[in-house]
Formats: sequence, C-alpha cells, structure tokens
Amino acid sequence: MEDLKPWWTSKAIWTGVIGSIWGVAGAIGILPEGLSQTDVLTVVLALTGIGGVLFRKTATTRIG
Repeated sequence: MEDLKPWWTSKAIWTGVIGSIWGVAGAIGILPEGLSQTDVLTVVLALTGIGGVLFRKTATTRIG
C-alpha cells in the first residue's frame, strides 16, 4: 500500500461525507416528507458506518 491517491477518490471518505450530510439534514429538519427522522438517520448512519469500515479494509492505496 505504497501508492497514494487523492482524498476525493476514497470510498471510505465518501461514505463518511454521505453519512454527515444525512445527519445535518436530519438535524435541521429537511428530510424527505413522510420519512421518520429517527428511522432514516439510524439506517443511513449504520450503512455508511459499515461501508466505511469495509471500504477501508479493501483499500489498496493510501490517501495522500
């Protein structure tokens, strides 16, 4: 894992960004209509957390 890649090409970074965006959307109350804030945030944050770990585990290059 000696090769470096730009941060924006990291799947682990993007899962964190997506989770953060949904977290902010829930906090300021702009989730899609008809969806429970608690349910959406629980599912999205769980999936992005799992995705981040899996993507980091399968990474072949470092973020540089």
